[in-house]
Amino acid sequence: MLDLTERTLTEEIAVSPDGRRAYAAGMALHHRTADGSAPPPTLLVVHTATHEVVAREPLAAPGCPVHVAADGRVLVGLAPTGAGGAPLDGRLTVLAADGLAPLAGAPVGQVPITIRTTPDGARAFVAGLRSGTVHVVNPADGCVITVLDVDPGDPDTTQGAHGIAYLP
Repeated sequence: MLDLTERTLTEEIAVSPDGRRAYAAGMALHHRTADGSAPPPTLLVVHTATHEVVAREPLAAPGCPVHVAADGRVLVGLAPTGAGGAPLDGRLTVLAADGLAPLAGAPVGQVPITIRTTPDGARAFVAGLRSGTVHVVNPADGCVITVLDVDPGDPDTTQGAHGIAYLP
């Protein structure tokens, strides 16, 4: 059974195309364990019929948004922090549908908050909350195609690029 006390603190939860698995990557940026330490960055895989966590995949940095492409690839936005919790440039990680093996990665803006893909999965769009950018990435090879400056104002006072809707 999914233990809701884990406090995944995720921005988005994604569901596999067949509806059997849900994915959540707890940011753990503002959450501390009882001893004051941050929990390890993890992608939770939940079996939707039983509500059981069936896998915990380690991540290189705290994750926030999770998106599943139409072909089942799992895309996770990583939000690393530096000294004192200051955000660093983020990273998009693309994982295989079966087994979650890493397939590609790409640099993205600070605090990735939303991910969307085109229906054919050829492009991923990653909104950076703190950087005010949207990175357009080829998820097959991790190549950054372009960067859109959406709201690159003062990151301490603006919400930057917060959400994305993809309309074909």
